[in-house]
Amino acid sequence: MKTVRSPASRRFRRLASALVLALLFGASLSGAFPLSVMRSAGAAEPASASPGSAEKTAIVRRAVEEVFRPAYRDLAVRAADMTEAQGALCSSPSTAALLEARKRFAGLVTSFSRTEFVRFGPIMEDNRIERLLFWPDRRGIALRQVQGLLGAQDESATSVAGLHAKSVAVQGLNALEFVLFGSGAEDLGLPSGDFRCRYGAAIAGNLSAMAETISAGWQSPDGIVKALTEPSATSPAYREIDDSLDEILGTFVHGFEAIRDLRIRPAFGETIGDAAPKAWIYGRSELTEASLQTNFAGLSELYDRSGIAGLLPPSERWMEASIAFEFGNAGRAFQTIAMPLAIASGDPKRRDRVGYLLILTQSLQDLFANQFAPAVGLKAGFSSLDGD
Repeated sequence: MKTVRSPASRRFRRLASALVLALLFGASLSGAFPLSVMRSAGAAEPASASPGSAEKTAIVRRAVEEVFRPAYRDLAVRAADMTEAQGALCSSPSTAALLEARKRFAGLVTSFSRTEFVRFGPIMEDNRIERLLFWPDRRGIALRQVQGLLGAQDESATSVAGLHAKSVAVQGLNALEFVLFGSGAEDLGLPSGDFRCRYGAAIAGNLSAMAETISAGWQSPDGIVKALTEPSATSPAYREIDDSLDEILGTFVHGFEAIRDLRIRPAFGETIGDAAPKAWIYGRSELTEASLQTNFAGLSELYDRSGIAGLLPPSERWMEASIAFEFGNAGRAFQTIAMPLAIASGDPKRRDRVGYLLILTQSLQDLFANQFAPAVGLKAGFSSLDGD
């Protein structure tokens, strides 16, 4: 006879699993393990009415005001900083100027990583996603095209307008990474690196122009902001407020999918023998870990600041703490790895710790797609990330 477990029993089992994870990672119950998780195991919560339209709209507005707008403002600032530093490098090439340009690049990468899985709004126009970052690139298209462009010294690639008309593979952050960190990058500190530097300046200028346009689109009270917060029956995408919430929820689901399947799994491999150190994103600039950590941090920030967990009915409030706990586990996982992922994934003693990131992304995706979404009456949507 099949045993039917009560909701309280299911919550107890989830609590037990969370405690095991906390012990495995050496987390103290007072710090990494939220008190709300422990309270949810037995304490009954008062009943409350389902969130109404006003409450749902408030969640969308918080996501806009506290996450999307500031994130894209920061991206525009970081891209402008990158353009300034690259221009200074070209004007007065030196080792110090090259180091400064590389520092600004790191700031731009982490800023973009915070919001790169938002797949709606101005960033979806004019192929901006691919222009900002051409990834994954399993066939090495970007590398071949960038190297070919550098070898031919194509002057049309040294202006923003000329570059914008070219293949998206030679315009983005991974192209600029090769310019600044790839083979021959040491020439940037010398007069002989003039063409390479001017090409890098065009990339930076193009990224800056796009970031400014994206940010302006989000700062405007019309456009995407109005569409999300004032849904209309005539809107092709947002007919009711739940459509806007679906969009936000999809950011979590597809974000974790992308981290797992497009960032970690191809480089991690099925076995230690399949590990591909060069397949980690931003490997040349050694920004792999910073980018991935910021991916998690950006999604966590969206979860916290939007207050989307407020949609959960009382009987499912255990989920709020479970999700927060898994985000905390991600931060602790990077700390326990304590070495570059490209090295750790091929190290028998550390590989399992990298693999735990795959488990976390699957757990978080399942929580949002298969438990949170049905509990609040939303749809996670279909993936826009096919890995091609």
